[in-house]
Amino acid sequence: MLSRFYKHHHNKMYLEQLETPRLLIRPLTLADKAPLMEFFNDPSATEFLFIETSTDQYADQWLRRQLGRYGTGQGGMCAVVLKETNELIGQCGLLYQWVDFVPKWEVGYHFIRRFWHNGYATEAAMACRDFCLEEEMAETVISLIHPDNVRSKAVALRNGMTLWKETSHKGHPAEVFRIRREDWEKLPR
Repeated sequence: MLSRFYKHHHNKMYLEQLETPRLLIRPLTLADKAPLMEFFNDPSATEFLFIETSTDQYADQWLRRQLGRYGTGQGGMCAVVLKETNELIGQCGLLYQWVDFVPKWEVGYHFIRRFWHNGYATEAAMACRDFCLEEEMAETVISLIHPDNVRSKAVALRNGMTLWKETSHKGHPAEVFRIRREDWEKLPR
């Protein structure tokens, strides 16, 4: 059962907390910097984010950028916490993106490598997708994925998305996966 909480900010909803059977998805805080350093310092985990292996300063900038997004109604990445251990295992969230000059809500996700292959990314992505569509934030939800990022494409497919089109995003090639409300409504619950 999905448990969700949200706040209104200038008539726009933003995620405060989502719960799934195994995960708690909540806004990031500056206190999350230390556990996220494992992610930022792993080139295999950040390969398709096109950032350099991080420093403390970069992690601070990343966190502050996400916190800034929360207050603007543009979503942002959230902390994904394993409920069993209370350990931060990655990030997932809804991001307001412009794709080919059209605004879209994107489900974005990245996880610390030692937590890969447990279904956590799919579970978190589904929770964010459901939140966006249940709260009628959009008729379509997307994920922007580098063409070589096989793992993220697999998560998008398990999230009920299909390849919609190819484009470029922020100067890099991207495949846009999407799910429309009418397709989401047909998914088993």
